[in-house]
Amino acid sequence: MTVKTVSGKVKKHNVNLVTISTCIWCIRLKAKLNNKSIQYSYTDIDVLPSDEKEELKNKLRNTLPQLAFPMMFVDGTYIPNDDIDDKIQDLVQDG
Repeated sequence: MTVKTVSGKVKKHNVNLVTISTCIWCIRLKAKLNNKSIQYSYTDIDVLPSDEKEELKNKLRNTLPQLAFPMMFVDGTYIPNDDIDDKIQDLVQDG
């Protein structure tokens, strides 16, 4: 599976995203993390080969009732989209 990592100064926590390469909300989330210099990894699910895409979708469906992108996980815990901005501030404060 293709996972890309973006380095940043804030790297105390493991931040992972599942995104769609053309999704404006996904692009905005990456920009927010970049602007705050938060290190993160991401997978653009739409560019994965079909077998990897289905495998990832099934894994996500076992964790969450509904798939809505972007999806943010911090230290393995899903962060609902309504809570992402607060979580970003927490990450910056925590270093």
